[in-house]
Amino acid sequence: MGVKCPTEGCTGDIIERRSKHGKLFYGCSRYPDCSFVSWNKPLDRKCPKCSSVLVEKQYRGKSQGIACSSESCDYKEPPEAETE
Repeated sequence: MGVKCPTEGCTGDIIERRSKHGKLFYGCSRYPDCSFVSWNKPLDRKCPKCSSVLVEKQYRGKSQGIACSSESCDYKEPPEAETE
C-alpha cells in the first residue's frame, strides 16, 4: 500500500488484513507492538484541518469520498469522478 502507520513513533506500514469473518480491514505491520486498525483505507495524506490521517470511505465497494479519520473533525472531500 505504501502508507506508513500514523501512530506517533511507529515505524510500521499499513497492510490489508482480513477479520475472522472475511471482512477487509487495515492494520499496522508491527502488530501487536502497534494496535492501529481502520475499517477505511488510510491514505498517505494528512487532514488540512487537524493533521490526522485521511481515509477513503467506501460503501458497498464504491468510493464515498475522502474524510478525516478523527471523529471530532468534519473534513471531507467528494469522491473523484470515475473515468472510463
